[in-house]
Amino acid sequence: MPARNGLAAVVLAAAACAALPGLAAADPIIPNASFSLGNSGFATGYTHASSPTLPDLRLMYPEGTYTVGASPSQYHSLWPGFGDHTTGDGGMLIVNGSPSAGVLVWSVTVDVEPDTEYDFSAWAASVYPRSPASLAFSVNGTAMDAPFLLPSETGLWQRFSAGWYSGDDTTARLSLVDLNTVRYGNDFALDDIALALVRPSGSTRSGPGPDPDDPPPAVPEPSSLILLGSGLAAAAGRRRRRSA
Repeated sequence: MPARNGLAAVVLAAAACAALPGLAAADPIIPNASFSLGNSGFATGYTHASSPTLPDLRLMYPEGTYTVGASPSQYHSLWPGFGDHTTGDGGMLIVNGSPSAGVLVWSVTVDVEPDTEYDFSAWAASVYPRSPASLAFSVNGTAMDAPFLLPSETGLWQRFSAGWYSGDDTTARLSLVDLNTVRYGNDFALDDIALALVRPSGSTRSGPGPDPDDPPPAVPEPSSLILLGSGLAAAAGRRRRRSA
């Protein structure tokens, strides 16, 4: 019986170790990432446009304004109707691009683990076909990848994604700026922003640690563990007989 109990403990321990990588998939919380909570949880340099009654087809005429709503067609007479990226009937950030350079569209600060790889992503769509927005995402003031140029086709959700290594940082300020300053056009929607943990501490882009492209070590199959446990038990038995 003791040998069986010991083998069961080995199998259970291996199963627990196999489950551990899943714990690293938890993401830092981005407040109101899908804009389901309305106009809250983020900072912006744009002017919030709100109306007690909808539709209000002139509400978003001024450049440099934004709102959180279910469809662009409710706020501008020239914008089409389409649903958010999350569920099709939830909220999205709807933006009339500013003609001034460097105006902050959206920004939040979240806690992160140091020495860790992350993936920063967001979904965006044009709400007017002329002069699509050119979106620049950054973390702690450093630009992420090339600017994200939206297509002229309206209502087509496109995903931006770029890797980021935290280094010594324990917080990340995620920001978005529209590089396009054209007045006519340059209108877009934003939804489902995420900062996902990719690799745990010790897996850096540079310096010591495993190569990010290396495959993870194989986890022994339960059958292999049983054979290993049987071999160990037999070896222990032989040692006991020799001692006797």
